[in-house]
Amino acid sequence: GIVGIGMVGGTLRRYFVEKKGYIENENLFSFDIDPHKGFFGDPNTAEVIFIAVPTPRSADGSADLSMMEQAIQSVTGAKIIVIKSTVPPGTSDYFQNRFPRHRILFNPEFLTEAHAWENMLNPDRQIVGFTKKSKNIASLVLSLLPSASVQSPIRELTLTAVEAEIVKYAANIFLARKIAFANAIHDLAGHLGADYEQIRMGVGVDPRIGNSHLDVWHGGYRGYGGYCFIKDTDALIAKYKELGILDAATLFES
Repeated sequence: GIVGIGMVGGTLRRYFVEKKGYIENENLFSFDIDPHKGFFGDPNTAEVIFIAVPTPRSADGSADLSMMEQAIQSVTGAKIIVIKSTVPPGTSDYFQNRFPRHRILFNPEFLTEAHAWENMLNPDRQIVGFTKKSKNIASLVLSLLPSASVQSPIRELTLTAVEAEIVKYAANIFLARKIAFANAIHDLAGHLGADYEQIRMGVGVDPRIGNSHLDVWHGGYRGYGGYCFIKDTDALIAKYKELGILDAATLFES
C-alpha cells in the first residue's frame, strides 16, 4: 500500500508497477486524499504500507506531522508501516509508541525533482531504519526496494530509525550549507575580480568536495530553494532548540 501519491509516493508506485509488475487493486493499493489524482485504493488491504504524505513547515519552523499522524491513525489492524516522508529525528519511535500495534520503519528517499525516476532505479544508497519492534523485518522491507548502485561502498544498510532520520537531515542540510558556502566564495571572487567558474572547477575536482551544489546560479537564482532544503533546515533548527542544543542551532542559522 502507498498513502500519498506525490513525487515520492508516485515514483515509488511507478517502480512497483513498471519494475515489479504489481497490479493496482490486486497487490498494490494506492491512495491520495486529493480526488483529482484518482487514487482511491484501500491501503488497509495491504500488509506493508508506505506513507509519503507532506510534512510541511509549521509557523515555528518545525515539521508539521499532522498529516503523517492522520495517515497512520487511519491504518487498521497490525501492519508494517514504512515512513517515506522526511521527518525529524525521533519521529518513527514516537509513532511506534503511539501506535504499538504496528511495526514502524523509516526509509528515507534521496530523489531529486529533476531526476526522480533515475534516482529511484539507481540509488546511491538504500537505507531502512527500524524501531525495537520492527528490527526483525528491516531486511524484508529492504528487499522490496531497488538495490543501490554497485559503485556504492555501503549499498544497502539497516540501522535504527533515529539514525536513518538523522542521515536524511544531515545529507540535505549539508548540501544546503555547501550552496551557501559556494555563494560566499562567489561573492569573494567578484570583489577581487576573479572568475568564480575557474575557482569552482579547481575546488570541485577535489574528490573530498566534489562539483555538485557549487553552481551558484543553479535554477536561475542565487542560494538554495526547492521544497526540501529550506523546510528541512528550519525543521532541524527547531529540533535543536527543542533539545536545548542552542549552540549547534546557531551553526545552521548563520
